[in-house]
Amino acid sequence: MVNKLIPAMWVRLVILIIFGIFMYKEGLPWLAGFTVVLIALTIWQLITAYKQR
Repeated sequence: MVNKLIPAMWVRLVILIIFGIFMYKEGLPWLAGFTVVLIALTIWQLITAYKQR
């Protein structure tokens, strides 16, 4: 099951990075900061998924 989620987590990570950069450029640094938290969560989930593979 974990193997099926790994590609989706990579896609989510890329989308979050693009969204965070866009929000920062639009003048919403607080939302970009929240995106950093979500990016960190996604990275932690990726690490955990690769360990359980």
